[in-house]
Amino acid sequence: MLTTLIGVIVVILGLICWVGQTMAVFFLPTAIKLGLFEPEHEVDPSMYLFERMSQGIMDVLLTWILPLAALLMILGHPSWPVFALVGGGIYLYFPGVFMITRIVLKQHSKSVGRPSSVRSANMFGSLWILSAITMIVLAILELSA
Repeated sequence: MLTTLIGVIVVILGLICWVGQTMAVFFLPTAIKLGLFEPEHEVDPSMYLFERMSQGIMDVLLTWILPLAALLMILGHPSWPVFALVGGGIYLYFPGVFMITRIVLKQHSKSVGRPSSVRSANMFGSLWILSAITMIVLAILELSA
C-alpha cells in the first residue's frame, strides 16, 4: 500500500516536471502564463537560453523515466527498479543543477527571476530530489531482496 502511494506521488510529481519542461520548450507563452517559466526579461539572458533550450530539451528527453518507473512499480512490472535507478539519477542531477545555477548567478548579481518563482523552483526541486532518493532506495531494496 505504501509503495502504491509513493508511486502515485512520484508519477504526479514527475509528470508535472515533464509536462512543464515540454511546455517551456515547445509552448513557451503557455508555460509563462501558467507560471512554469519566467518571462525572458526577468532572468539573465544566458540562464534563459540554457534553461529553456539546452537543459530544457534534455529534461524533455529524460524526465519521463522516473514517472515511468513509478508507474511500473505500481503495476508490479519487474523492470521498474532499473528505470528507478536511471530516473532517480536524473532526478538527483537536474534539480540540483537548477538550484545551484540560481545561487551562483545570484551571487554574481545576475537576475534569476522573481523571488516567488525561485521559491517555487526550489520547492519543486526539493520534491523531485526527495522522489529520486525514495525511488532509488526502493529499487535497491527490491534488487537486494
